[in-house]
Amino acid sequence: HPEGEIATAKAAAASKTIMVLSFSSTSSLEEVASSCDAVRFFQLYVLKNRDVSAWLVKRAEISGYKAIVVTVDRPRLGRREAREKNKMILPQFKNLEGFMPTKVVTGNGSGPEAFTNSTFDSSLCWKDIEWLISITKLPILVKGILTHEDATKATEIGVDGIIVSNHGGRQLDYAPA
Repeated sequence: HPEGEIATAKAAAASKTIMVLSFSSTSSLEEVASSCDAVRFFQLYVLKNRDVSAWLVKRAEISGYKAIVVTVDRPRLGRREAREKNKMILPQFKNLEGFMPTKVVTGNGSGPEAFTNSTFDSSLCWKDIEWLISITKLPILVKGILTHEDATKATEIGVDGIIVSNHGGRQLDYAPA
């Protein structure tokens, strides 16, 4: 839909509920923030380039987002054969424009897979979450917790909340339902 995340934010505001803006949204953090008074959280993938991750967090703070939702259950993009067959091309990620290249040229597979493999940090660990906590005053919610042990560890290092998720069950083979 042409209004995408802006329409979603307006609906969230009208419903008095929270909107979590995707890292890969087609509207920028600032465009969504200026569109209405919805309570907004920003969903973040920690990138190989930590400066870009820190820059996104800072933009969320400046734009009035109320929390960072860091996704930890997707170290790699799940294989989606239809994307590969159709050579899916990603829309431009508005939140990365001007800071890093978002156009991925791929000979095989899909654009999303190539972008994820070149940009996202698949070695994400608890020290990275501690780093994220250290660079912002915003609450940090960790999305993708699946075990009691991970929930306990998240609490021990100081996250403000957890979101139990297996990323729709389509990212990692044998992830618990």
